[in-house]
Amino acid sequence: MIQHAIKAITLAAGILAAPVLAEPLALPSKSEARQISVVVDRGITHTNQLPWSLRPLRKAMVGGAAMSIADLRALADRKDSLAALKLVKLMRSGAMTETASDMAFYAAVAAGAGRKGMLDDMIAALYRLSPGVEPAERMSHYIRVLYGHAWAGNTRAQDALIALNGEDRLFGPMSDATRDRIVTTGGPRMVLSLALKDLARADLDEAGLVRVRGYLERAERNGDLAIRAMAQTLTAQVEARLATRVVN
Repeated sequence: MIQHAIKAITLAAGILAAPVLAEPLALPSKSEARQISVVVDRGITHTNQLPWSLRPLRKAMVGGAAMSIADLRALADRKDSLAALKLVKLMRSGAMTETASDMAFYAAVAAGAGRKGMLDDMIAALYRLSPGVEPAERMSHYIRVLYGHAWAGNTRAQDALIALNGEDRLFGPMSDATRDRIVTTGGPRMVLSLALKDLARADLDEAGLVRVRGYLERAERNGDLAIRAMAQTLTAQVEARLATRVVN
C-alpha cells in the first residue's frame, strides 16, 4: 500500500508538470474492479422475440450451425448477444473486416448482456470513434452499457466515462447530472479522476479550482492510502493556484 502511495505522488507530480492532459490518466485500481461485469440490456434471449424471418437463423446458431457474417449481423443488430459475441471474435481474428463502429456496437451488445471480456473491446473501440458521426441508436447503447458498468464499479468503464465526456469528445460535455452522480456515488477514485480532468483544462477559473478542491477533499476523506496521497499532493497545487489568483 505504501508503494502505491509513492506511485500516486509521483503520478501527481507528473500531472502538475504538464499544463494540459490529452486524456485523464487511468489511476491504479484493483484487478477485480477492472473485471466487474453486469447485465445492462439482455437483448434477445428467446427466439420468439424475433420476427419470423429471423427465427430459423437463431435456431441454427444456437444449434451450432455455421453462420455467415450477414446472418450474424441480422441477429446482432437485433441485440442478440451471442451473435454479437461471435462477430467480435471474427473481427478479433481478422476473419471479418473490422470498423471501430461495428466493434464498439457489437461488443456493447455482448457486454450489455453480461458476456465477460467484451467490455474492453467496446472501450478500446470507443476511443477510436469520431464525435458526431455515430448513429444516435448506437450512441445511446454505448452510453447505457458504459455507464451501467461504471456505476457498478468497473474502473475501466469509470475511466472511459470521464475521458469520453467533454468538449469535442465522443459523448459531448458532461451533464450536471453525471457530474453530480460521480461526486455522490462514484467513489473516491472516480472523484479523483474527475478532479484530474478538470485540472487539465486550460480555462479552469477560480470557481473551477474551488470545485476541484472540494472533489479532492472528498477523495482524501474517503480514499485509500494511495488516493489520499495523490489528493493531498494535488490539493497543495490547487491551493497555490488559488493563492496566486488572490495576490493578483
